[in-house]
Amino acid sequence: MTKWQKLRNILLAASMILIGVAMLVFGEKTYMGIIGIFSLTLEIMGLRMLWFYFRMARHMVGGRNILFRGILFFDFGIFTGSLVWVPRAYVLMYLAGTLAFSGVVDLLGATESRRIQSSWRFKTFQGVVKILFSIICLIFMRSGARVVYICAVGFIFSAVMNIANTFRRQQVITID
Repeated sequence: MTKWQKLRNILLAASMILIGVAMLVFGEKTYMGIIGIFSLTLEIMGLRMLWFYFRMARHMVGGRNILFRGILFFDFGIFTGSLVWVPRAYVLMYLAGTLAFSGVVDLLGATESRRIQSSWRFKTFQGVVKILFSIICLIFMRSGARVVYICAVGFIFSAVMNIANTFRRQQVITID
């Protein structure tokens, strides 16, 4: 990871911590902000993938996969932004579901890393904690304030994990 990428990850994580603290301070008033941030993040990820596809990935093996993922992320971002007027219970189930899905993806990546004898414990821990946060969100779904607090703690946890991952030694796998 280059110094610029490390700096970018740290600045992004610091802004995530600030947003998480603001969510803790303002409580249930940040409900619309959570949806807005989540929607904007998905749209930006989709646009970045599409930009990468049109700049470079269309010439790569598996580049079409990046195109489809970019379109999917952008569509999910637009869909999430349209959930502002939907009852909160459905939105919270959607957010908990995406968090659980992210945790499952982390666990699958960890099992793949373990299979090729790479470091897998960090991703396993991160995936298990994401799934636990989504389950806790579903348990306390009736209390909007508690869900915002759980979401804020999850946001701060994710930022801390990003910082820890930035400074971790990355293994490079070579094929002989």
